[in-house]
Amino acid sequence: MKRVPPRPPLKSGLDTVGPFHPYLAYAAVLLVDLAGLALGLFLLIWIGDVAEDLLWPGGTEWVDF
Repeated sequence: MKRVPPRPPLKSGLDTVGPFHPYLAYAAVLLVDLAGLALGLFLLIWIGDVAEDLLWPGGTEWVDF
């Protein structure tokens, strides 16, 4: 099997990530990180709301789920 020669780095000095520009790969990683952070915060708020409803039922709801 013949080996494919490596691609030269871009003018900025960054290596390509497959066929994609490095900034596109960084943006995808950032998007996944932000989605994970949003999911974690949502779960934390939801668990807190459930616990609050169990401990102190009734009253004014600040978070409606």
